[in-house]
Amino acid sequence: MVSRRIVIAVALVLGTTGLASGPASAASGGGSGQFSNLKPIKAPSPCTNDPGVSDTQINVGAILPQTGPDAQSFAASEDGMRARFDVANSSGELGKRKINLTVADDAGDPARNVTVAQQLVEQNNVFGIIENSLAADASAKYLNQKGVPVTGWHLGLASFGKYPNMFGWRNSQPPNPAATFTNRDVLVLKMLGSTKIALVGANTSNSSTFINQIARAIKATEPSMKVVYQTTDVPITQRDFTAEAQKIKDSGADGLYTGMDFLQNVALSAALKQDSYSVKGTVYPGGYDSRVTSLPGIDGTYFGLEVKPFEENPPAYLAYKAAMQKAGKFYQGEIPYIGWLSADTFIEGI
Repeated sequence: MVSRRIVIAVALVLGTTGLASGPASAASGGGSGQFSNLKPIKAPSPCTNDPGVSDTQINVGAILPQTGPDAQSFAASEDGMRARFDVANSSGELGKRKINLTVADDAGDPARNVTVAQQLVEQNNVFGIIENSLAADASAKYLNQKGVPVTGWHLGLASFGKYPNMFGWRNSQPPNPAATFTNRDVLVLKMLGSTKIALVGANTSNSSTFINQIARAIKATEPSMKVVYQTTDVPITQRDFTAEAQKIKDSGADGLYTGMDFLQNVALSAALKQDSYSVKGTVYPGGYDSRVTSLPGIDGTYFGLEVKPFEENPPAYLAYKAAMQKAGKFYQGEIPYIGWLSADTFIEGI
């Protein structure tokens, strides 16, 4: 028997410890051993499998944008998920049970996110779900009511701090992310010598929250720095940043921090270069990818990472790299690795 309640309880332990075990598990290709001293409990009678679980299989769903403007930023996470589950299935990591993964495309649309979540639970009969979508908040209440365990990339979404069945692969959000901030991002800009900051975000809830957090942190912690331009009105479909580049230039900004996907970040950098304007420090919160870093206009840009740098070759990354090379899907990028870690978190919960 596999119990959803047991998975949720175990995942809660992982969540409160920062999910440090996820990469360690991936490094060995099996469980991290942190639960080796747990004592078994008496099985209930009668003992029946939960929905989505048989004696030989566990059905798992994944929700991510495979089409639409968000696809370029999230679709590749499927490759990492499949590679991690392939390792588990081939090594017998979950005993005689193998994971069967069904991926649903929400196109980054909240209404569709709810629809595909209902489809996965009620038609595909999944036991749990991995969410790597900016629209994950939309289906969160439904999945919580159904008692479906969810892992994934929290992406600054409030649901990963609100619902006890949802666990980010790295950490979770506070219940009210809009009321919190850290000065970590500000210190990076300060280190780069920037004092007049431009903040550019998309017109999504998590992007605007992120940009506002940085603005508040600058005001509260660094009196020598000032936000001279700020917007969170950029549509997620926008690719021409001529107007934003001109506004940044007019503001006299010498530092830039964004809250957009990597295609938009690249387009903004290209527009600034086209306008012959440079700043002391440009920081993107994510999107580190060998295919992006080779593009024109990215020279001197700093990328935020939620994992140890790939260049340090940590054991977890080497295990991921080997599995992705075996699948013919490897390139040095953050998104598929996050898919791997999201799947690894799910396996640890089981």
